[in-house]
Amino acid sequence: MQYSDYLRWGIIGGLCVALFIPFIAPPPLGLSIFGNLFFPYITGKNFTFRIIVELLLLAYVVMAVREPKYRPQASHLMWATLAFVVWMGVATLFSVDPVKSFWSNFERMEGYVSLLHLFALFVIAGTVLTASKWWKQFFRVSIAASALMGFYGVLQLFNSDLISSQSGLRVDTTFGNATYLAEYMLVHIFLTLFMLLNDYKSKAAWWLYGSALALQATTLFFTETRGAALGVLGGLVVMGVYIVWRARGREWALLRKISLGSLAGLVLLSGLFFALRDTTFIQNTPMLSRLASISLDDPTTMSRFLYIWPMAVKGGLERPVAGWGQENFSYIFNANYNPAMYAQEQWFDRAHNQFLDWLVAGGVPAFVLYIALFALAVWVIFRSNTLSAPEQGALIGLLTAYAFSIMFVFDNLVSAFYFFLILAFIHSLSRQELPRFMFLTKPASDQVVAVVAPIAAVVLLGSAWMLNSNGIVRAQTLISAITQTDSTGVAKDPAQNLEDFKKTLERGSLGYQEVVEQLFQFASNQVAPNTSLDPQLKQEFYTLARSAGENLLEQRRDDARLELFMAIFLNQFGQHDEGLQYLKKALEHSPKKQHVLFQIGITELQIGNTTQALPVLKEAYDLAPEFEAASVYYAAGLLYAGQRQQADALLQESFGTVLHDDPVLVQVYTNTGQYDRLIGIWAAKVEKDPTSVELRLGLANAYFVAGDKTGAIRELRQIATLRPSMASQVESLISQIESGSLKP
Repeated sequence: MQYSDYLRWGIIGGLCVALFIPFIAPPPLGLSIFGNLFFPYITGKNFTFRIIVELLLLAYVVMAVREPKYRPQASHLMWATLAFVVWMGVATLFSVDPVKSFWSNFERMEGYVSLLHLFALFVIAGTVLTASKWWKQFFRVSIAASALMGFYGVLQLFNSDLISSQSGLRVDTTFGNATYLAEYMLVHIFLTLFMLLNDYKSKAAWWLYGSALALQATTLFFTETRGAALGVLGGLVVMGVYIVWRARGREWALLRKISLGSLAGLVLLSGLFFALRDTTFIQNTPMLSRLASISLDDPTTMSRFLYIWPMAVKGGLERPVAGWGQENFSYIFNANYNPAMYAQEQWFDRAHNQFLDWLVAGGVPAFVLYIALFALAVWVIFRSNTLSAPEQGALIGLLTAYAFSIMFVFDNLVSAFYFFLILAFIHSLSRQELPRFMFLTKPASDQVVAVVAPIAAVVLLGSAWMLNSNGIVRAQTLISAITQTDSTGVAKDPAQNLEDFKKTLERGSLGYQEVVEQLFQFASNQVAPNTSLDPQLKQEFYTLARSAGENLLEQRRDDARLELFMAIFLNQFGQHDEGLQYLKKALEHSPKKQHVLFQIGITELQIGNTTQALPVLKEAYDLAPEFEAASVYYAAGLLYAGQRQQADALLQESFGTVLHDDPVLVQVYTNTGQYDRLIGIWAAKVEKDPTSVELRLGLANAYFVAGDKTGAIRELRQIATLRPSMASQVESLISQIESGSLKP
């Protein structure tokens, strides 16, 4: 029996280790296990989580075969969770892209494969921690980890070297995303309150849990995440009301008074905040100013309420039974794109509402089952005889806060990890022991274990290798493929990049789309314009990228984003006619996407079909005249068509001047010989920043291409004055200009 004890402690230890997965991040910000990976804040955590769960599952299977008390036991919550996972399996089979629905991609690392791992975590934790009576110790370890993360968050406030650059000035620690960190802290605030109420008689607990709460709340505040902050406040209100309602007896008299006072205080503070929302203090405090900015005029609020959520509901009801499958919201977004979203993200892949994301992914059944998980969890807590009323209030407050926050964001690994752990704990409160006469209650002999163990090891370890090895190698190799310098900073031979891309493309399904998109961009931006590159190497890049793109489009049909990427790639290699074919397909699948129309117009102009380009560019402009880029592209088309008067009128109406500083207009004025305007744009830049060497060099070049040698030399002499170290270079250029050896 000794090996059962080893397995049990191994599983408990592995579960505790999993609590520290959030600390995995690119060095020096966090722990690095697999080295440099593509999307390092996402992939490192997810691969680690999957491998840990797979190893735990192997140990669990062997232990459960031997010890009946560690076998799954029934509860309504267990059956609902199983039904949800099974239904999402059905949705994956009937997905518009089953491959991506199963594997997801590097940016998200979700998909059905992740859901299976989360369910395995639910089963393992729900049985082992329950049978071992280890839940509260487990929560203490988790709270300690969150306090350490909170301390990291406080350090990040005062040390810019710890800032990840992913979230600007918002604290994000090792998550690389302030919202993800906020969700983590939200869960732990309520877990800490739950454990404080459990250990409230201990003075040490008050100090330890109080310190943890201070760190958690401070970190959440400085993430500046409004949904999580409002979720915490809402959860505290629900918790307070529940305690006032249900916590009876003298033991909880003081807590009831504290709850009533806290509720009154929250109401008062909310009123004061609303009344003082325009004051300097609130407006100069980032989190408070973000809360005060919530309105239908706020761009984020508008994108959710007016555009994204309605299209998610519409798209979900178009396929109400099995949905679109995970990772396929982009089809709905592209088809229903609203031109008024020109200033928003152009390729939404989530509804930014977890409930609606499940509606889209799995249809109405998945949506109902997901809501049922919350409803059943609350019912189990309410009916529990093992929890005190305040503890019940803390857990119901947690579920309330979490449900509110995910109405405005989507789950990530860590938030989903904790959701399934909380479900597992609540399941343990209501699980039903199996009747003793059933076969599943009988322990297996050591001989049976000796047969099962190697089979389980081969199956599970083999599965772990197949599920993870290719993805890890691809995430590592892709970094090398897109990097243009070696470790010493020396420029790499593009042939090496080509070989890295070839190796990366061979690595299974996970991340394949991202490899193709990166290959498109590398070939378009680094290979096609490089006139010094070997033509044979260029051809190899072109052949590889085209073949990979066609393979991906065969799998993921009718994806406007991929069709646009393919078209841009083909255009860069001079295949304009074929590029137009893909652009027309993209427009068919996203008929109001201005960026597709822009690319069609640009391609027509490159071919010389000005008359075909103008109607398309005008259509893009008419969809949203306030979109500055649309005005610029339409004006460019008019200028190339020789309709200068109409172009000038458009520019005056949109920007108040024809000297609008935009790289597209700069290029158009250069190509059409309107050098006075080119000089005017650069002169305006220099006037705003007269000490900028770069801007004066641009102005000098404008004078030079305009044939004004005097103006060019004057600006070059100014550069020599501003930066004496460049004097010799400047004199060399001036000599070449004066002699006529330097040509535009």
